[in-house]
Amino acid sequence: MTQSLEFNAATVDEALQRACEKLGLSPEQVSYEVLDPGSAGFLGIGARDARISVTPVSAEENAGSGTNEIRSSEHYAEHSNSGAYSEDDTAQTRKQAASQDFLDEIEQYVTQTVQKMGIDARVDVYDAGEYIAVDVAVEETGLFIGQKGETIDALQYLLNVTMYKNREYLKRIVIDSEGYRQRRIEAIQGMAHRTARRVAREQRPIELPPMSPSERRIVHIFLKDNGRVTTASKGSGDDRRVTISPA
Repeated sequence: MTQSLEFNAATVDEALQRACEKLGLSPEQVSYEVLDPGSAGFLGIGARDARISVTPVSAEENAGSGTNEIRSSEHYAEHSNSGAYSEDDTAQTRKQAASQDFLDEIEQYVTQTVQKMGIDARVDVYDAGEYIAVDVAVEETGLFIGQKGETIDALQYLLNVTMYKNREYLKRIVIDSEGYRQRRIEAIQGMAHRTARRVAREQRPIELPPMSPSERRIVHIFLKDNGRVTTASKGSGDDRRVTISPA
């Protein structure tokens, strides 16, 4: 039986890159399990490294699966700043329904927090199956979302940490406003599609602008079945970005 090894770094991407360099393997030659996705913390507080368990995959196993296996622990931090469309939730988590009392508690917390921000808002909370949706309707949408989504992501992180502090984790709580998250996903996918076509046409690698871990993940997932290109995250910190290269 192949032995699994643990690696840690600031993000899951960086931990996987470190593992591949240490083992002398490509990402396609390993499978990995996210033991702890890590966290950037809130305003720098509570930051911790991501931690993964890596297992080399034989050529036969890799050919049979068609892709490297990615498994994740059922903890909110996997999705702390991601949108509502991550693929990491398990089927069991999706079937669990949130109680009305829990939904009411979330609505009260978000309403009071937004009011303290000096923003008038209408808050609607409902169980969307794979996640708990919090729709915040405000006049100052740009102010509520913040630059590159920093404000809405920080509020979402704080909401999840607070709601699950003294109760068992159920499913992600995702805050959205005026369809911002879906528009952002579509914008990133559009950029990835256009860049991939250019890479295939010009046969040279092209770097995308720096992105958050969740945004980089959108690119990787969107292009994973594109046989003409490959993707890899490079760089560190706020300058980490996806490079799309010819296959």
